Amino acid sequence: MKKQGIICGGLSATLFGISGILASILFRNQNINPEWLVGVRMSLSGIILLIVLFCFSGPRVFEIWLNKKDVVLIILYGIVGVLLAQSSFFLSVYFGDAATATILQSLGPTIIVILLSLATRTLPSRLDIWSILIALTGVFLLITNGNINQLVVNSKALFWGILSAFGLAAYTLIPKPLLEKQSPLVVVAWGLLVGGTAENFFHPIWYIPSQVSTKDWIIMVFIIIAGTLLPYALYVMSLSQLKPTTASLLLTIEPMVATLLSVTLLHVHLRMFQVLGILFIISTIFLISLPLERIFKKRLSDPKIN
Repeated sequence: MKKQGIICGGLSATLFGISGILASILFRNQNINPEWLVGVRMSLSGIILLIVLFCFSGPRVFEIWLNKKDVVLIILYGIVGVLLAQSSFFLSVYFGDAATATILQSLGPTIIVILLSLATRTLPSRLDIWSILIALTGVFLLITNGNINQLVVNSKALFWGILSAFGLAAYTLIPKPLLEKQSPLVVVAWGLLVGGTAENFFHPIWYIPSQVSTKDWIIMVFIIIAGTLLPYALYVMSLSQLKPTTASLLLTIEPMVATLLSVTLLHVHLRMFQVLGILFIISTIFLISLPLERIFKKRLSDPKIN
């Protein structure tokens, strides 16, 4: 069972990494903007996932809307969590590249540690502090290549990439009460649909860009199915068979896949200190995953913050 869980988690992270690369290719068509793509991805993914879940679970998929607190949480999760994480990530890819966007989003676990410490008014552990310092050093090296007087990363890509890390933190923290009562896939499905619906108010998916080729449509279908639905399902399957710490370690595969494919397929050039910065940021996921499970159990069980 553990071997199967590792395969599911690793495949999930790999598919997420590939989806960022495909988005980079898609954005070469100047008529396709990231906001529209996010709306399409989230709306269709949410609808398809809910239809599948309804076939297996029936009306139970709608139970999440019967409790007012759950309604507030799922709306917050869909907009502040899923939509913020998805839209800012694709904007970072649009202005920069998939490797940089994915690496910056990998700061999410570090931000979670900081937010939990602020919420509980306690100092981070020594290991957490080291992780935060290493992460900040990694970001510095990634965006400057060691030269404080210059930015080697597009400033807009940097802004949206860091914002996507905050979105990832919100995506992780907001649905905690919901996951105690609902299936993770049900929560994810509604989060995708709520976030996609909100995005449609600003960038309706029915306003299809002109000059979208057959190749572009094939890539979009792959992003929706193999880059969204499958990896979410595989990750949830891995969580049912692995410890959260092990599952979180497998997430390091995503930035490594995105970086490797960006360099080999998209010919993104990374300088020596940037590579070192990437390794620093990825290493913080290993460091933080060690105490993260303990932090969640201890701090989030505190009635003062619930």
